Amino acid sequence: MSSTQVLNVGILGATAATESIYIPLLSSLPTHYTLTIIHTTNTNTQNHLNSSIATTTNPDQVINHPEVTLIINLLPFDHHEQYTIAALESGKHVMVEVPLSLSIHGLRRIRDARKKGKALTMNSNSGSQDEKSTGPKVFVGCVRRYAPCFTDIFKKELPTLGRVYYARCRNITGPSGPVITNTPGNGYINGTNGVNSSLLPSSSAAARPQRIHALLADIFGSNEDLTRDREAFCRFLGTLGGHDLSLIRESLGFPDAVSNVSIIEPFYSAMFHYTDNTRGTEYPFTLVYEAGVDGVPRSDAHLTVYGAKKTLSMEYDFSSPGAMEGNVAVRVVVEEALSESADGDVEMVDSSIGKTNGNAGLDGHVNGNGAANGNGLSHAPARPRMKRIEYVSTARETYEQEFLAMHAYLVGDAGDAGVEAKTTAEDALDDLKLMHMIFDHYDRQCGTIRTPLG
Repeated sequence: MSSTQVLNVGILGATAATESIYIPLLSSLPTHYTLTIIHTTNTNTQNHLNSSIATTTNPDQVINHPEVTLIINLLPFDHHEQYTIAALESGKHVMVEVPLSLSIHGLRRIRDARKKGKALTMNSNSGSQDEKSTGPKVFVGCVRRYAPCFTDIFKKELPTLGRVYYARCRNITGPSGPVITNTPGNGYINGTNGVNSSLLPSSSAAARPQRIHALLADIFGSNEDLTRDREAFCRFLGTLGGHDLSLIRESLGFPDAVSNVSIIEPFYSAMFHYTDNTRGTEYPFTLVYEAGVDGVPRSDAHLTVYGAKKTLSMEYDFSSPGAMEGNVAVRVVVEEALSESADGDVEMVDSSIGKTNGNAGLDGHVNGNGAANGNGLSHAPARPRMKRIEYVSTARETYEQEFLAMHAYLVGDAGDAGVEAKTTAEDALDDLKLMHMIFDHYDRQCGTIRTPLG
């Protein structure tokens, strides 16, 4: 059996998560990854790194490093396309967070860059058909989609709900670091929409408004459409919102339509309309999406799907990157009504996956035989009962599954990770299609209804 190929990693843009997540994670997978160089302008980050890891303030030195085979692009979303293209054209694989790009034209340019990178790697190997001849690949990071309890429990439980009646996705998150304050007149978090200026390449922070303006013009095609609300919503989709929509799409697919878009910065909502036809008969249902940021330090984030007698919920919290060890990042909760003739105890949660314990009361202290107590009636009729089970995945488990899946995809050894590579550049196009369904309804709504959106 051949040994695992080790990918030499260069990181662009040291974030708060770099020291707490990416560096320890890469160190824990030495047979898969070796961290070689980091681009950062933060002197504190440079001082904390191992002496064997090179640092630079010039992103080109990471992209053109002769030993680097994988670039992890952690720069803000408006830098995704530029530096992903540069890395691909230099023959490097790239990992970049959701969204890969907010522009259809941008995705096409990334696709073309992959072709240039493929030609480069083939020429450098004299046209030999080795593992490099397939050219560089793009892996889009969306860590919650790789959580074990999402892939092993949530997705497998969805078909057991029966008819879907309703769904809800919420992501209202406060600060994990400094308190969030909205700067009047620009709608950014801490003046930068949550982006630390030290992440940006030299002289790039000052040019950011013009660059985002150009990106929005590429998306909407007209300067007249570049309103403050459009910019705020695109900034949100370029950070938290893109992850939410990617999770919705994998879980429930594309909606039939989008309606009632609301943008009241920094909170956003939309209503998605679906048709459930998995059982041979078409049933409509609605998903309400609500998201935003505020100054309360907590994460209220989940995707919940409601059936007739079962509710399935995935709760996630990646707001505290400093606590990867032992931190529960994803929790799947299954709540199911028990039939009146069911015997046995109501089951409640144990902290380990797939393990429950009984003899726990539920709103009236139902005991093992269904007789209610604690309400003064020793022979009262039994109340409806519910079984509730939780499954959890830690932050380390979730990130490890994502990075193992990425390695398997990039080196072509699918058996190495056991998880299919599902967040590719092609998958990113589907994420973008869903975003543009929202944009399209926004255009119709602004054109027919005089609301604060317009």
